[in-house]
Amino acid sequence: MPCDAGSHFHVKQFTCELLHETISTRILEIATGLGATIERAKSGNAGIKWLPRFPTNCCNFAANLLLLELSATGGERLRRMLGTVRDDRGDDVATHVWVQADDFVVDIAADQFEQAKVIVEQFSEWHHSLHDVKPFLPESDLVEGVPEADIARLRELYDDVLRELVPFR
Repeated sequence: MPCDAGSHFHVKQFTCELLHETISTRILEIATGLGATIERAKSGNAGIKWLPRFPTNCCNFAANLLLLELSATGGERLRRMLGTVRDDRGDDVATHVWVQADDFVVDIAADQFEQAKVIVEQFSEWHHSLHDVKPFLPESDLVEGVPEADIARLRELYDDVLRELVPFR
């Protein structure tokens, strides 16, 4: 059966939607798995200094671990983002860090702000409401993604933490 322009568009659109759904499912599996690992490690008294207070004031650690997990599975255009959380009066309360994976917001520490435990969304209303959103480290959190050399350095910095998490996977 020949493809006319209209049917070709629908096939391409369907393929793109299916690919996006597959990618978001994989990202969700990785983020949920990492979040569960961190929670088990917290309950198991792993020797990670910041772990007892997770998720409170741990978004940078969580975002770095998430960045490493996603990069290890071939994630593309990964970068950390930083935004300011404000209260109802408009006063700055805290800053928050999460991962942007291509066009998905990925966050495993937003529950400290009464958000979902794991967020994987193309458009997160809560993240969109944050102020002064920008790359966490402008020199390495580039639009095209964190350079591999920076990810390798981050992996070295987090080597002890990654080893501590292994028994809880």
